[in-house]
Amino acid sequence: MNGVPRGAIVKGRVLSYANRTAFEGYDLPYPIHAVRSCSYLAKVSKVGGYDHARFSIKADLTLIDAVDGALFEKKVDLREDCDLMKEMNGSGEGCLVSGSLIDLDDLALRIIVSSLPIKATRPGSALPRGGDGYRVLSEEEKAAEKKESRNPAFDKIKDFDVGK
Repeated sequence: MNGVPRGAIVKGRVLSYANRTAFEGYDLPYPIHAVRSCSYLAKVSKVGGYDHARFSIKADLTLIDAVDGALFEKKVDLREDCDLMKEMNGSGEGCLVSGSLIDLDDLALRIIVSSLPIKATRPGSALPRGGDGYRVLSEEEKAAEKKESRNPAFDKIKDFDVGK
């Protein structure tokens, strides 16, 4: 944990923190499987009525492919500004950081996670065409099969004549 006391953040002063971490002890959210390395520079200051942090982050990640669950490597290089709010209010956007100590490692991890797509996939990743007990069809293939299929339960009434 790389912590900044809120009392140290005053108007007119910029605090700089540089850190290298792999986020040991932090719960890594999906799609992150592991963080091989991460280095960041954080500049913390008072902007208006908010504590403010400007991050520059470089990280080497191992992610879980959303299609087939395979692991793959991804590098991220991010620049992000965020207000550090003590409580949620309707007027501002930013990161909610309660308490008197601001955990910069936690903020860096949140920024990394927010930069990743909801469905992270590796280059060339594709759905399988089928497997044991299932197959994948396009909408067109499904419509064609539905048009050609019949329900054998209705075979006895196919020759039924309402007029008889």
